[in-house]
Amino acid sequence: MLARIADLNDGLKQVADNIAHDLKTPLTRLRNRAEAALASGRNESELRAGLEQAIAESDQLIRTFNAILMISRLEAGNGASERGAVDLAAVARDVCELYEPLAEEAGVSLACGALADVTVIGNRELIGQMVSNVVDNAIKYAGGEGKHARVLVTVEKSAAGPVLTVVDNGPGIPVEDRERATERFVRLEESRSQPGSGLGLALAKAVMKFHGGHLVLGDAEPGLAISMIFSRGEEKR
Repeated sequence: MLARIADLNDGLKQVADNIAHDLKTPLTRLRNRAEAALASGRNESELRAGLEQAIAESDQLIRTFNAILMISRLEAGNGASERGAVDLAAVARDVCELYEPLAEEAGVSLACGALADVTVIGNRELIGQMVSNVVDNAIKYAGGEGKHARVLVTVEKSAAGPVLTVVDNGPGIPVEDRERATERFVRLEESRSQPGSGLGLALAKAVMKFHGGHLVLGDAEPGLAISMIFSRGEEKR
């Protein structure tokens, strides 16, 4: 029992350290933006530009805190109570349509592949947010080393249950780092150059657990395949 309490305390300390580390940078940037706007805002346009940058930094902080709260609620079993029939193919199409402009701007080919007619019982908003986070991550890391960046979203039926998969052709994640990559605030060394909070995969894992399913990180050869596997019990027949 004492060992378990010690482990929990160590875990809380690690989370607190990670929060302090990952929020210090955006808070510092926010302060610097405001100071720069005051110091160099010689005219209205310069001042407006500085304020817009500060607002963007504030929005990122708010998104980070919202993600932390959502993960905590889901892990405590206090997620959204509204459940209904969710068409996974429709969710995939909506997310692809939403992220198509961002992908195009980043030079990434984003496409929906085979989309099986599968409906699960769950919370559509949570599932949509989860898929959005995974697709957003895939767009950031797709391509590299002269490859044309690609992201593919599919929905299929499997023996384990309905599966929504997002595949990219980026560098992938080493097998030994995959479990750690789904923890809160973990950002692997390769991802430090990309913007983000290190919460996307942690949120996806929490949403899948809330729905009785699980998140699997696999090889796309090359790249990463992230599969969101819903239990057969959640499938609407």
